[in-house]
Amino acid sequence: MSASYIPKNVYAVCTFQTDGTPRKFVDTRSEISVFYSKGSRTLLTVDDKNIDKEFPCKSPKNAMWSFLAFGAGLLLGAALLALGPVGWLIVGVVAATSIGLGVYHATQISHKCSGSLEKGNWKIEHPTVRFNKKNAITQNSMLICDAGGILSPIFSQSVAEKYAKKIDSLNNKEIWANGIASFFGGAGAVLAFGEAVGVWGVTKVALWMGGTMGAVTVGSYGEKELIRSTALSDNQHYQNMNDVDNNELLPGYLTDPAGSTPGDLGSPDILEVDGKTGWFAKDPEGKLIVFFNGKQYVKNIKGNYTELKQGSQLANDLKKIENVNPREMYKNPDAQQIVKDIRQGKYSDNLVKSSIDGNQVVRPRDLNKVLPDIRTVKLQNVKNLGELTVKGGGLIAFAFPFVATWFSEQARMELANAMAEDMNNGIAVVSG
Repeated sequence: MSASYIPKNVYAVCTFQTDGTPRKFVDTRSEISVFYSKGSRTLLTVDDKNIDKEFPCKSPKNAMWSFLAFGAGLLLGAALLALGPVGWLIVGVVAATSIGLGVYHATQISHKCSGSLEKGNWKIEHPTVRFNKKNAITQNSMLICDAGGILSPIFSQSVAEKYAKKIDSLNNKEIWANGIASFFGGAGAVLAFGEAVGVWGVTKVALWMGGTMGAVTVGSYGEKELIRSTALSDNQHYQNMNDVDNNELLPGYLTDPAGSTPGDLGSPDILEVDGKTGWFAKDPEGKLIVFFNGKQYVKNIKGNYTELKQGSQLANDLKKIENVNPREMYKNPDAQQIVKDIRQGKYSDNLVKSSIDGNQVVRPRDLNKVLPDIRTVKLQNVKNLGELTVKGGGLIAFAFPFVATWFSEQARMELANAMAEDMNNGIAVVSG
């Protein structure tokens, strides 16, 4: 099909952009003597690989939020476990490094384009027509950026702006998905290693993390293959895009370690690590489980939440008698009611253990001993609920790398749609 050649200042839309504004392609080749419209606009070639203003790039923005979220997750995990000085030192160093990497990538968001574009290459260029001895580019051409994005020329301003906004929205959703996965990966890693028993327990966690990353890599590769083989079958631009931008099975942390992020880590704390039963752990009922005992998880959530509510209720009841002399407590009707409630099992044993005497009896005069227990138990409940939330969120977060992949593939499809919609636009100079 015939396609227009590309003069300078044609709009550029990128699959990695994180704002809704298209840019414009500019000339960068050293020799320029071929123009359109009386010398006012250079006709571009494969040597022209830059834009008038850099895009805020998805690659460093994704790394920024992933590392910041991972560092925050590490700190949360450490706080929930109440680690000792050595544990806090180790986690603090790793968290500070992660946050530092996030801050560094933040400085690269608006400085990624020029160098990466110059290292990139135009694909689907005109095979025979040359300007200044370099192959011309057309509406079918795509610039593959070294940072991973794909740029395409779009003549219509309205088309370029429409699809730039769609791609911006998809990319920012992808970044949030990776950030959430990284947060639970960080928190889960601290909880898993902190709770692991012995060398084998630590080894299980490490193996689980490695296996998770491998599973995410293979799963994401398969997801991309499925999308690319079934989507937009009638869009030749999309088919060309898949041909020149191959799906890679090797993960980014191997092919580009410096640009890798913790988003594929998952949350290893969903593995039940008891240090007793080899690879397989058992729930309290003796049933073998591989990971994440859902029944016990729900039971623990309910138990901690119930005890937290009971503690608040008992603390409120005790406020009614806080000024009563312990010797006169047995005469006070509020104290009598509290003792009755305790003896009838209204409150858990953890909340009232200090008020029970050697005869396992709760006496009114001992009620003033309960408050320290309540504070301790409520704090532990909050920590337990925090750990359970991380574990439950970590299980859900296993899906987030695949959600991020879906958003990424949708951005590629939107660029192909923009190219198809723009084909009726262009200049009068066309390729055969």
